[in-house]
Amino acid sequence: MNNYIKTLISRMAISNNVVLTAEHNAILDYAYRYYQKNKVGPLYYNFKKQLGISKTQINRLFPHGLYSVYNWVDIPLHSAHFPCKSIPTIEVNDYRQVYLDYNATTFIREEVKKVLLNYYSGNMGFGNPSSSTEPGRQAWELINSAHEQVAQCLQVEPTEIVFTGCGTEANNLAIKGIALNHYQEKGHIITANTEHSSVLRSVQYMETLGYEVTILNVDHDGFVDPDDVARHIRKNTILVSIMAANNEIGTIHPVPEIGKICKTAGVPFMVDAIQAFGRIPLQPKKLGISLMSVSSHKIYGPKGVGALFVDKECNLAPLLHGGRQEGDLRSGTENVGHIIAMATAARLMNAEMINESARLRELRNYFIDQLYRNIPDIIVNGSLQHRLPHNLSIGFPRIDSGSFLLGLNKIGVYVSSGSACSEGSRETSHVLHAIGVDRHKYGTIRFSFGLQTTKDDLDYVLKYIPVLYQELIKSGDKPLPDGQD
Repeated sequence: MNNYIKTLISRMAISNNVVLTAEHNAILDYAYRYYQKNKVGPLYYNFKKQLGISKTQINRLFPHGLYSVYNWVDIPLHSAHFPCKSIPTIEVNDYRQVYLDYNATTFIREEVKKVLLNYYSGNMGFGNPSSSTEPGRQAWELINSAHEQVAQCLQVEPTEIVFTGCGTEANNLAIKGIALNHYQEKGHIITANTEHSSVLRSVQYMETLGYEVTILNVDHDGFVDPDDVARHIRKNTILVSIMAANNEIGTIHPVPEIGKICKTAGVPFMVDAIQAFGRIPLQPKKLGISLMSVSSHKIYGPKGVGALFVDKECNLAPLLHGGRQEGDLRSGTENVGHIIAMATAARLMNAEMINESARLRELRNYFIDQLYRNIPDIIVNGSLQHRLPHNLSIGFPRIDSGSFLLGLNKIGVYVSSGSACSEGSRETSHVLHAIGVDRHKYGTIRFSFGLQTTKDDLDYVLKYIPVLYQELIKSGDKPLPDGQD
């Protein structure tokens, strides 16, 4: 099943107060696969024959039996209305696809595609960089050049860049790498309650190993107070980890102030810059940053590769042991093609940052102004003043974000209701919890813009959002109790 169907199932289960079990999942998976193959939904007979599940069991598990099953996996219903909460549907006569989920991932830009095509066609880089052959030497030189390109973007040394398998791995390497260097005496780690799950779960894991952890609260705009960081630093503090900008609400943290505090205290400062890199200026040496993570697929590069800046004064324990690649911090034969593609993406992103950020900021401001005119009661989550230029997190009153999101999908508008890493989860966004958004009153949609976003795209979205919104209001689609959406 794709993420759309998984999200739909989760939303339908929540809306109808159904706790999904293995039986539910087996029925839904079979129905989905059957429809994909036969272009018609299975009957009760098919379930009995293939799964041994009777009509009585299906009717017990789903509020409206087979009709619920069809609705939950997006099989068209040609029958009377049944009161499962469904996706709002409207007619559009000018259908177009508008991708507004750049915080989740970006497309691979043309210049980067050319690099990948050259690599996969065998024109360059196919050798093992650790071998002594000529193809191996050429591959090593390509990786060395990639180090230089990413380092130049950050104004650091090439040897301070470590390529990883993704941004999550980079965050894990930074946090666990520092912590494991203090395994005997343990120590104290500081982070914030709006960090990405790859940071929070890494820190929480270290807590299970005996490390002390302080998780700071943020204010209603999502800011970490630098004074709060200073107050919580102890003699045994071994790491402060605060992201550059939030992936859900776009709030930019006061990194320079926190960096100064950490530098004065002699505590390593880790910054998750996966959303911020290439969108705001980031020079770790000037900002007092010891460790900083970035990810390729957020900057128009391929998935499956990330990078971590590691200041030469900072000592990490590796998570992977083996051939001592990447300065002995990330063993394993390098993903040559994706590394050189990421370096190209980073170089282009950095070169275009000022002009593209200004363009996206203008589009974002136009979009929010028009939304306010059409739906005056919306709220903006996070700070508009200190915010990534391409991000908007909007709270729409009296509607369920899941239904709204799926309705937008139906008309070709692709957005998110939160972090893509947890899309489809039954849990409320920890970020919206942290900033005090009333989930009883507002359904949140995250819009994020990018290289292909145009004003015409936004006008299309603005034309139909009020229509969809009114459809949801008419249907009585209201937010669910906190923790259920």
